[in-house]
Amino acid sequence: MKPTESLMKDYKLLSRTLPAIKGLAILLVVAYHLWGFTKGYLPFTQIVTEASGQGLKGLFEGVLNVVCRLGEQGVHFFLIASGFGLAASWWQRYHNIGTKSEQFSVISFWRRRLSRIFPLYWLAHGLAVILLTIDPSWVPFGGDIWHQGAIEVMAAIIASLTTLRNFIEKYYYFINSTWWYIGLSVQLYLVFPLLIWVGKRRGWSILLAGSLLISLVYRTIVVSLHLNQRVTDALMRGAIFPSRLFEFVFGIILAIALLEQSTQMLEPLLSWSKKLLLERRWMGLTGLLWITGLACHWASFEGWSSLRIPADALIGIGEFCVVFQVLTLVPLVCDRLNPLGNYSYGIYLTHSNIFVALWTMLIILIPYYWLRFVIVVAVSCFLGGLFEFGYHWLENRLLHKKLT
Repeated sequence: MKPTESLMKDYKLLSRTLPAIKGLAILLVVAYHLWGFTKGYLPFTQIVTEASGQGLKGLFEGVLNVVCRLGEQGVHFFLIASGFGLAASWWQRYHNIGTKSEQFSVISFWRRRLSRIFPLYWLAHGLAVILLTIDPSWVPFGGDIWHQGAIEVMAAIIASLTTLRNFIEKYYYFINSTWWYIGLSVQLYLVFPLLIWVGKRRGWSILLAGSLLISLVYRTIVVSLHLNQRVTDALMRGAIFPSRLFEFVFGIILAIALLEQSTQMLEPLLSWSKKLLLERRWMGLTGLLWITGLACHWASFEGWSSLRIPADALIGIGEFCVVFQVLTLVPLVCDRLNPLGNYSYGIYLTHSNIFVALWTMLIILIPYYWLRFVIVVAVSCFLGGLFEFGYHWLENRLLHKKLT
């Protein structure tokens, strides 16, 4: 049974909006990392304290700081978008009822996905090494490893190139402190076929509920171990995939809910997920989930560490659904954000290395912090997008030559 016209309309609406969602996400992520690099990731209570009693200037500064703090949550968009994209591609290729479906080739899937993620990731290492050669201060992340001998440096490079850095604390921040997400993506790609198998055999509602349980249990264990803050933060943020499994699966569920008609009546969580995403009457609830998740997350850094356990699940659902609803109301904004979303991977890979160099060069030329901040964010996004555009242009040229 093919999807109805209504289902396809909803699916196409989300598909068209995804580049803008990813564009907003990467803009927030770049702003958050630059803000943290230059200001030190101020806790929410400190932002409020510093803003109070300073009139309009303090209020303005406080709002800007809070917006930058929100950029930490940009990864939720990418996790849900990734799950959605993979599941939609799988459904259309292997499960589109009414066409002759072929068997899902796991090895072929892994090869395609990893071949898309690794080449540009490896090239980003080359860019970072070039910046390091020009000025070591431009690559401050894990810089002490460079002075620990050739064997240690080689081990760190191999760990980074293979994404094994996610499992080794001393290499976790090597060269670029944000590349943990690449390792997380690889892990999620590897388990994706298993997730699809569970969804098909046991039901998509079971998959969603099970992924939530796995994420919550994993995060509870991490908090209970009372590790040092650096390790705990890495494990909760997503160094190992169970911590963020629920958001990824939520993206899968959205794709199935918008494409699969035959299971709608039998799968209550599919219907609920679709309603939360599409129906504006639920914006109050999704907004409440987002605010509650943020409150839990920020409170966890004030001594209430257990509140971080449910935070990402709440933020992921609430944030994605609210932002989708808002962006569908402002198509002009979507058009402006689409280019950022289309090249978000290149921007993500390079921004932390590029903005350090830019900030260092502009700190004397532009004394006003927020003006310098906006310029560095804009240029970092442009150069990161250019990095990915150049790679795809060269790839297409080489492929064209090979075919001719």
